[in-house]
Amino acid sequence: MGAAVRATAEINDQARSPAPGAEFADCVLAAVHSIVRFDGYCLLGLDPVSGLRSFMFSKHGLNDSRRLAYNEFVERDVNRYADLGAATNPVGVLSFGAARAPSSPRLHEILRPAGFGSELRLALRSNGMVFGALVLFREDGRRPFTEAEASLANGLAACLSTAVRRYPVRTVTASLEVLPAGVVVLDANNYIQHCTDEAAAWLNDLRAGDGDDLQVDDVLRVVYDVANATRRSLANDRSATTRCVTRTTSGRWLAVEGSCWEPDAAEVAVTLHAATLAEVLAEAAAGYGLTPRETDVFKLLSRGLPAKQMARRLQLSPMTVNDHLRAVYRKAHVCGREALLAQLT
Repeated sequence: MGAAVRATAEINDQARSPAPGAEFADCVLAAVHSIVRFDGYCLLGLDPVSGLRSFMFSKHGLNDSRRLAYNEFVERDVNRYADLGAATNPVGVLSFGAARAPSSPRLHEILRPAGFGSELRLALRSNGMVFGALVLFREDGRRPFTEAEASLANGLAACLSTAVRRYPVRTVTASLEVLPAGVVVLDANNYIQHCTDEAAAWLNDLRAGDGDDLQVDDVLRVVYDVANATRRSLANDRSATTRCVTRTTSGRWLAVEGSCWEPDAAEVAVTLHAATLAEVLAEAAAGYGLTPRETDVFKLLSRGLPAKQMARRLQLSPMTVNDHLRAVYRKAHVCGREALLAQLT
């Protein structure tokens, strides 16, 4: 069995039954490392509804998440996640000495001061949505990533996308207490003006733990991205409220919501609170890869409606509804309604 086939099989194991926290990333990145060597990495998930960062794992990666968020949202740079997600080829390499390198603030102001000379980024797409990205780093002085290695990484894109898509809807067996809402207030440059103890508790629960390098400063990237998106939305004359929904390492569903107190204010308040069932359903439907009609059935199922009532509501035959229910259970890797609802609470 070839290395790429073994790597795909190992990642698919995590897609079927994601391990919690750092163990998930360790298994996935060990498989990647077997075919593309690297010195550091960041594996991140995106909320498929808002497109905002929702979770991340990292080892020997980059620091200063506030600066990284600014680079992604404000600066013009090479291989931004949004650009790769929309491109025909979702993989890109950025290296010192390459033809496009001189125009990259990320390379010269972030990567090289951190000791890295080459970066490989791969957008992870599934069902027409971007669910995350894989970022690999090589230290300065080592051979840069090649186009051949980029192609090898891209060969893992499908199974990596499925694994990242399914990680938030993994089965969690522990009974968890509900954490109270917390608030982080940021100024125009995303410097924190105030962070409540309740917000700090949510942020700590986003850390992967174990051998993962992420600290609270790193997971603040979720807050920075929501704040930047809120300002962008307001500048474009849209709603000044932006929301990202994710699942913490312990298994709590979390909504991160940004708002501006005044229409022309650059200061943003970001609230972290338990996600509502409606918010969770939208994320879970995308995570399971449900079709629009399966999503309709899924939402009615979450409200406790029996199949006959679903059929009347959706103007479908009971047999068709039961077919959709079987498809929902199969995609969620559960045997029935109770097991499915357990993943949503």
